[in-house]
Amino acid sequence: MGEHPSINYLEVLDKPVLILQGDKDFHVSVEKDFGGYKNLLDGMPNVTFKLYPNLNHLFMPSVYGQILKAKKEYRVTQHVDIKVINDISDWIFSV
Repeated sequence: MGEHPSINYLEVLDKPVLILQGDKDFHVSVEKDFGGYKNLLDGMPNVTFKLYPNLNHLFMPSVYGQILKAKKEYRVTQHVDIKVINDISDWIFSV
């Protein structure tokens, strides 16, 4: 969130916004990034938030749950979690 001042346009955007993150994502912070957007945009009728337990940056289950094993984790053959796919689909059809 810090490097890209997206909040400058998100606060005034009236288009639907979907903000998703896995809680095992080490590329962005749940507290600083997801939480930051939630603190700033929560309550806006056009914004939907979803935080997924045990999903990594690729929205796949976190196999190891450790930053030090991230490269190894990304080599494990998996698919995007079906819950994420369904939530995106449901969100698209709701807007």
